[in-house]
Amino acid sequence: MIHETLELAALGRRQGTPRCFYHPNQETEVTCGRCGRPLCADCVRHGATGVRCAECLRLPRRARGLATREQILRAAGLALLVALAGGLLLGWLGRPNFLAALALGFAVGSAAFVGSRRHRDATIQGIAGATALVGILVAAVVISLAAPHRSAAQAILAISYDDFILPALAAMAGAIARFFL
Repeated sequence: MIHETLELAALGRRQGTPRCFYHPNQETEVTCGRCGRPLCADCVRHGATGVRCAECLRLPRRARGLATREQILRAAGLALLVALAGGLLLGWLGRPNFLAALALGFAVGSAAFVGSRRHRDATIQGIAGATALVGILVAAVVISLAAPHRSAAQAILAISYDDFILPALAAMAGAIARFFL
């Protein structure tokens, strides 16, 4: 009689015991503190706030150090505005020299940095470098348009790219250097 009672108790315990969400053949008493999934010993992860499953322990993009879509768009928009304004100003003042291009790049990098809410992701740095290059190209177009009797297409084709390689490199370097200061 006692033997039958113990067998029934063991059978009931096996049927009522939760099974691991990821390994259904494993019985467990442990659950994820966030989603409540039952977890076997192989699936338990210890997070800063207790036991978690692998899915709940995954960090959001922001916590992994990656910029969010909103940060990328804000950085690109603000950096593009500064690059266009700076490029127009440099083109109006004349051919940009190394220091002026470096300053433009630093301003564009600062705009991207502030626009991304002070994020230092490589994506934001790349956006800053590319938009600084756009600023130098705008300056080159403005200078070419200043030549008499040229259309916009002729002005773009008439740009002397040799004169703008060093300023372009300086602008990109200034934009990226901003993230390391």
